[in-house]
Amino acid sequence: MTNDRYSRRFAGASKAFAYPAIALLLLLSLDFSSDGASAQNRRGGYRDRDQPSTPARTPVAVSVTPAPVAAVAVSAPQAEAPKQIKSPPIDPNSPFGGALASCDKGVSEEEVQFGLPGLKGEVKLDRCYRGRKQLVCRFDAVLAEGKSLTEEFTRIVEQRYPDVNNLEEICKIDFEALVKDSGETAVFGKRFAAERSEYDTRSACANKVKQSIQDVTLPDLVQAPEVIKSLIDAVDQEINRVSVVQEQVSGLAAKIDASQRSIAVLQKIHRAMCLKSKPDVEVDRGRVSSNM
Repeated sequence: MTNDRYSRRFAGASKAFAYPAIALLLLLSLDFSSDGASAQNRRGGYRDRDQPSTPARTPVAVSVTPAPVAAVAVSAPQAEAPKQIKSPPIDPNSPFGGALASCDKGVSEEEVQFGLPGLKGEVKLDRCYRGRKQLVCRFDAVLAEGKSLTEEFTRIVEQRYPDVNNLEEICKIDFEALVKDSGETAVFGKRFAAERSEYDTRSACANKVKQSIQDVTLPDLVQAPEVIKSLIDAVDQEINRVSVVQEQVSGLAAKIDASQRSIAVLQKIHRAMCLKSKPDVEVDRGRVSSNM
């Protein structure tokens, strides 16, 4: 009995001691949590005081106006386009013009477009092509005119006007010969411009025809590749035989131009410095006129 009484007293004392201990532990835990929060707040406050607070920026819409295209184009340096020199019309009354006109006789005045078989239908040849007969005839006229220019005007180059090196040589040249050759160089320039214009036109047309023939197909012919090659070779042959002479005439034209510029200088020196010159004679574009 005594032991039971002591046990009950000990249990009551333990409960009496346990409740305050639990309460004390709860208070300590709350204090520690509040101290941690305060420390964290203090650390945050210190950090905020150390670093200046940056106010929030309100995004501002910036409008960018593109540079006007026209202004940029004007300010930017631009290379000048090469000037295109228009060839003078061919005089139909000249021998060359008459030869070209004869090539058009018998050719239909209607605009006819030739065609050859192709893989996707008929291959149309350029309308500049009026048949091989007319093409060959015009090439022949260009060829003849080129040879004529070479035969008639090579003698001016042979005078070697740009090569004179002293006054004595200049004064030995007959002034009337200078006037005549000056006029001849102007004639050459006009004839060469017409001849070159026709050559360029016919060559461009022939090249277009040759390009179109490359698209031709001949499924009904056993030797179709050989036939097509022969068509192209025929056009090439016409171009090549004229281009050889044209190259010679172009070389002559460069020399004639140099001679023409030299003659103009020699005329001035001749009138001013030569004893037998005629100062009362003026040369205007190869024509002689006396002052009244």
